[in-house]
Amino acid sequence: MEPFLSTTLRNLYRLRWLDISSCFDDFERLLERFSTSAPVLEHLNISNDPDITDKEMKFPSTIFGGRLPKLATLSLCWLRTDLRGLNLPSLTRFTFTTGTKISVRNLISFFERCPLLEFIQICLDHYAPGPSTAPPKKRVLLATLKELRFDETACASGLLDHLILPKCTEMMLKGQFTGGTPDYYGSPTPQIHPSSIDHLPVTRNITKAVAMPNSCILSGPNGNLRFWCFEGTREIFDAEFFTLFSPISPLEIRELWVGRNTKSYFSENSKPWKQTAAGVRGAFEVLTKVEDLTIVSCETGPFFVTLNATTDDGILLPGLRRLTIYVGCGDLDISALVQCAKTRNEHSRPFVEVAIVFGSEPRAEVVRVLESLRELVKKLDYRVGVALVLRQWESRDDEMW
Repeated sequence: MEPFLSTTLRNLYRLRWLDISSCFDDFERLLERFSTSAPVLEHLNISNDPDITDKEMKFPSTIFGGRLPKLATLSLCWLRTDLRGLNLPSLTRFTFTTGTKISVRNLISFFERCPLLEFIQICLDHYAPGPSTAPPKKRVLLATLKELRFDETACASGLLDHLILPKCTEMMLKGQFTGGTPDYYGSPTPQIHPSSIDHLPVTRNITKAVAMPNSCILSGPNGNLRFWCFEGTREIFDAEFFTLFSPISPLEIRELWVGRNTKSYFSENSKPWKQTAAGVRGAFEVLTKVEDLTIVSCETGPFFVTLNATTDDGILLPGLRRLTIYVGCGDLDISALVQCAKTRNEHSRPFVEVAIVFGSEPRAEVVRVLESLRELVKKLDYRVGVALVLRQWESRDDEMW
């Protein structure tokens, strides 16, 4: 290793990209050798492996003499650092993972010294955050930030309360949003308080929702807000699925997608996302203004039975006009769909358009029943095709999501 390291150190003044990944116990001593200036360095990624070294290494404040005038991308993984010794005016992307306690003020101070930040990803793992504090009187403006990703502990740390993000259009929050379900280690999971996001533009005027097992994407004119919950906490599609994220109101949602997040909906091993009629009914009772409903790889019976049901105020989802179904590995309860269409016709709420995409050529008897729908809906379209892929996360930097 020494010949390579010596050559690298002699040429730091020419270096543009440096990636150091180590599991050595003397990792700290190795980093201290990078003490001279790196005037043209643009991308720096330093990653420790605590599973092997059994500890987090210290990130020296004297690295590169503290002079990184052109650094645009910085990724620090499993390193102890207070960030106060870093001043990176050109930084646009910052990824930070640590299991060591770090104060919110430390992170905020660092953000203040990076006015060009466009992407932040924070993972504060393996420690419980302190008690919640009141939002600060003055928040930090990140005028250029476009995308923000926080893991569950970062969400509950109070960081969101300290930030103003006028141009952030992609926000991904991971955490526990209901109950007190323990995590895999038996400890209570950190919970984000809804008031931590009520001041962010991306939470306003939400008109579209995508519901998947343990996750939800809420979209509007200001961007996409994505939630990921722990496994087993949000498997059920119901009213609580949408009312946990106050102050985001489900009343304005016009377009609803419900589906399983898989890359291949038509594979033999895939199974449809099971629903209950009670859960679907509860969700529809709070999503009163939905006009477009898309069902991807789900058991369709509970949806059609619920849409067929009547209440004292009439039928559920009275504004529903367009229904799209991607059958794939799911099921299609064709008789329930026909009965649903008949009921809505009787109440002067017919479907304007019904579209069904099969994973393979439908049987002749299914086609015959489908054709009977033409008298009940204004437009019927069924075909063989591939369902659109619902992606929960797009992780370009690491696998924390």
